[in-house]
Amino acid sequence: MKLLFIFLNILFSQANAQYAEGNYAEAAAQYEQVIAEQPSAEAYYNLGNAYFKQGELAQAILAYERALRIEPSYKDAKHNLLFAQSRIVDNIEDTQSFFLSNWLKAIRNALNQQTWMILSIALFICMLIGFFLFAFSQTVWVRKTAFYTSLVALLISLAACINAGSLHHRDTARAEAIITQGIVNAKSSPDRSGTDLFTVHEGTKVVITETIGDWCCIHVGNYIGWMPLAHLERI
Repeated sequence: MKLLFIFLNILFSQANAQYAEGNYAEAAAQYEQVIAEQPSAEAYYNLGNAYFKQGELAQAILAYERALRIEPSYKDAKHNLLFAQSRIVDNIEDTQSFFLSNWLKAIRNALNQQTWMILSIALFICMLIGFFLFAFSQTVWVRKTAFYTSLVALLISLAACINAGSLHHRDTARAEAIITQGIVNAKSSPDRSGTDLFTVHEGTKVVITETIGDWCCIHVGNYIGWMPLAHLERI
């Protein structure tokens, strides 16, 4: 394990050196090697930068998204992701999406699954302590404070647990994906003879709702259509 750690550090340093010298393809290949052994937000972030320098927009966006899955508060990855997304040809907006749903999703994505779970457990323990004080304290103000504190702790603990469960489902299902082909026509059915419904371009983020063989049904904005799985890559 120690030898692997040393090897990955050397490989990561070599990748950084290749990037600094402008050898972006070589740097990307070495970052991929590091990630294959030990995924990290920093490695994915650097990989995204290497792909972006090569003009591979979809792969850059994919790498930034994966960095943020590991470390949601990674400011540099957020900044570069937004910049890369601004270069996408598509500007598909979901006009049916409720603002409260977007707000709750933003809160959920603010922390990773492990952090939400730790927060949930910590607050549940606080709730138990508050309940103990409420049940056994003889002082009125202590009982009141303990009651309301334990109630709030319980509610936030449940919310944190729900967020952790939601992130676990998202990461397990891996329904979100990035279009990796230049231009893709979404079909009305999982067949090349299907009618073209709409067009999406490289780098667009979509949600996979169903798969049949080598085809998947995607949802992007207010549009739903079918395309080959080979034209996208799951986050």
